[in-house]
Amino acid sequence: MINILTIEDDLLIAEDLKQKLIQLGYGVLGNATTCQETIDFIRTQTPDLIIADIMIEGDKDGIETVSEIYKQLLCPVIYLTANSESATVKRALATHPAAFLIKPFKMSEFAINIDLAIRNFKARFPQIPTATSKSDSIFVPDKYLYHRVYKSDILFVEADGSYIKIITSERKYQITTNLKGFEAQFDHPAFYRVSRKHLVNLDRVSRINGNMLYIRDNKTEHSITISKFERAEILSRFEIIKTKG
Repeated sequence: MINILTIEDDLLIAEDLKQKLIQLGYGVLGNATTCQETIDFIRTQTPDLIIADIMIEGDKDGIETVSEIYKQLLCPVIYLTANSESATVKRALATHPAAFLIKPFKMSEFAINIDLAIRNFKARFPQIPTATSKSDSIFVPDKYLYHRVYKSDILFVEADGSYIKIITSERKYQITTNLKGFEAQFDHPAFYRVSRKHLVNLDRVSRINGNMLYIRDNKTEHSITISKFERAEILSRFEIIKTKG
């Protein structure tokens, strides 16, 4: 999970920001209201990402606070501001933020810019290992929102005409693409295309019977037919104990 530190001196806004981040599937380590609080925080904990409001109380604003952070810690930063005047933006850009959001912003923009911040940071500092180095999740579109879905939570993906269904233990997502298009954007070693219709998380298979794989979630068991041409290859991906009989 990506853990985030927020810098916001309005505690109501900070709490709303926290709830939005949790809803998107992120962890929130805490909130700092001043530059000194921020520096004290990062001495004891290391966030994967910082979201900083530019206008905060104290002798240093959000931009100056980020400059102080960079003396001790390099991590991606997203600026939030209601002030889009060129002088403020120019000062902010001089600290090389990974992303920049003007208030008010939409939830879909928020999710996309967090992902953008991480990607930009990795591109600029590829030598620095972070918890964000491995992509362990995807964002699934749903009308005007993007839901964060962890790859390990996906049971299987099923083709359904011009749609695909992403099945997790908690819910089902339906998006407009085909299975081939989804595979081109998705990478995880546990997943294998077992037929024309199914991409399966092999780590979630509970039993095998002939040409059937069974995947159990909290409520039910899903049965998936595997291609007879792929059966030997699929079975080779499991550690199957052989008997003498």
